[in-house]
Amino acid sequence: MRALAASCTRVGAWRIWTLGTAAPAAAEIVAALERLPLDASLHRSKHADTYRWTRPGGDVYVKLYHRYRRWTAFKDWFRPSKAANVRAASAALAAAGFVVPTVVALGEERRGAFGWSRSFCATAALAGEPIAARLAALAAPGEATARSAKRGLLATVGREVARLHEAGVVAGDLVPANVWLALADAELRVAFLDHDRTRVGSRPAPWARARRNLVQLNRIVLSGVTTTDRLRVYRAYAAARGWTRDDARRRLPWIVAKTLARRRAERGARIPATADFRTVMRAGGPYGGGRA
Repeated sequence: MRALAASCTRVGAWRIWTLGTAAPAAAEIVAALERLPLDASLHRSKHADTYRWTRPGGDVYVKLYHRYRRWTAFKDWFRPSKAANVRAASAALAAAGFVVPTVVALGEERRGAFGWSRSFCATAALAGEPIAARLAALAAPGEATARSAKRGLLATVGREVARLHEAGVVAGDLVPANVWLALADAELRVAFLDHDRTRVGSRPAPWARARRNLVQLNRIVLSGVTTTDRLRVYRAYAAARGWTRDDARRRLPWIVAKTLARRRAERGARIPATADFRTVMRAGGPYGGGRA
């Protein structure tokens, strides 16, 4: 937590950092942390629950992290919490010119001898929408203007992911739900969310590390997104990274195979080994579903 310039406020077992003049007070945050779990979470995973907190100063998304493996307790004593990683990664991304949610507060709850038992990160709600929603809206058949806008947006996503990797950043969870189209500086920009597992390096991310993001981006079936659309994203990405056509062709089969493997792992026996990529990833097809 040494990277935080804000002063620390202690409320019970919590240590809380508030960032910026619009941030909620520490006591207000702790009260919300006690109340929010009584509501249904927007998203639940094995390590965190995400809530939308509606307050007078503007809506805030609160991600509450908890320890889910006993053996990680010792490691947690020596490494920053996930909330601290969100703050550090978000600051690095913003400094590099990327659009990310503004972190307004974070905190750590320490109980017992080893590290933090819970942490949270609160970010201001973005003025925008998930990229999947915009792509679905642009998928109306027969409309040339919408089709052109959709293709342009897909290419922009590919270039922004490439720029992310050229900056040395590998996103922790680059699923479509964490890629938004947001208003920033009076223009619509691609924004990247959810950085508790994002890693920031000092050199461009090598293919062996960066390729996982392309699988994450591809593994969800999306309404209005075809196999050709996915290829447009990949071509824009490859061009932005300066690859030759041979480089792009050589690396594409790994993305396809790994994406199919992830879909089969998620959907189980529903997807036979004979099903090809186009069939598995077709919107409205027999193997759809999953978190966008």
